[in-house]
Amino acid sequence: MRALVVSRLYADATTRGKLRALAGLGCTIGAVVPASWRPGPGHPPRATEFGNDGAVRIFPVAVRGTDGDTAWESAGLKRALAEFRPDLVQVEEAPSSTVAAAVVRASSRLRFRVTVFSSDSLPAPLPVLGRFRRDRVLRRAVGVIGGNRLALGLLAQGRDGPSLILPQTGVSPPLAADHAPHDGLAIGFVGRLVPERGLDLLFRACVRLSEPWAMHVAGSGPAQEELEALAERLGIAARVTWHGALSRASLGGLWARLDCAVLPSRTTPRWVEARGRTALEAMAHGLPVIVSASGALPEVVGPTGRVVPEEGVDQLAEVLGEFARDPDGRRALGVEARRRVLAEYTDEAIAERTLAFWRTVAAGASP
Repeated sequence: MRALVVSRLYADATTRGKLRALAGLGCTIGAVVPASWRPGPGHPPRATEFGNDGAVRIFPVAVRGTDGDTAWESAGLKRALAEFRPDLVQVEEAPSSTVAAAVVRASSRLRFRVTVFSSDSLPAPLPVLGRFRRDRVLRRAVGVIGGNRLALGLLAQGRDGPSLILPQTGVSPPLAADHAPHDGLAIGFVGRLVPERGLDLLFRACVRLSEPWAMHVAGSGPAQEELEALAERLGIAARVTWHGALSRASLGGLWARLDCAVLPSRTTPRWVEARGRTALEAMAHGLPVIVSASGALPEVVGPTGRVVPEEGVDQLAEVLGEFARDPDGRRALGVEARRRVLAEYTDEAIAERTLAFWRTVAAGASP
């Protein structure tokens, strides 16, 4: 299987675990990526290196514009397709984007099969040209992959053919999930400090706990001052430690200090939890996770986590109280959560399911 993946994500070499795992399964893998990328807001751009990253062939292409409206150099896309000659092309960009349309158009001329991945989970109003591009891309795709059930529903609406629910990438669990001893229930919240992440709901739930507890908050955002004031008004400020935005390495140390992680997200007309990656990271470190019924979260945690209704302060307080009173039970749930990640959500597991899907669509009729 020769497969070429088109996505801005893989310009950063640290995100290529799935691609390397696919190469380890015997695939010949290439990635078409932007010629430069920014490691974070405010950081200077970095050039993407052309050539081989281990067994993955990297094809940088010049890109103009902002994240919301980018134009990939057409000649660079065509060169990568013609040089690599894949059995299949997977576009991991929005199907309404200009790059998805350009890749599908060029692949059709060269008679390459195309699959499309998207994690977009809410229907968005599109201009006429955007709707036209999206319809054309999905009509010509031989298979679609949704990052969650909502995303797949948007991709597969009105079409037949192979489809799959699968995250874009997996996580890298630590070799062991060790936790430092401490008193009381150590509750963790990791995420951007904005209303849709629901930290205010977690504060209100914790007020109702009669058992000893403490909270660690990792993240930053425009709602931090308001949230700190809320903690003061509720009389819990002394129990909340604000860590700010943490690097992945520092976050690994924080997971070891926690007994559970909570993601009480609330869906808005413009936002829904589409990936649930923070939940997976916590689960990979052996933590039981409590999530709201927002977007992808329930399907990510499955039977190894606890799901409460959105805005469900009473239900959240009840589960936290149960965790505080039953340490053995919550640890057992954390063990099952880690097993779930190891079995289904590592880069290797994602690669195996991706390859099986590719083989299914490659066996179909020529486009």
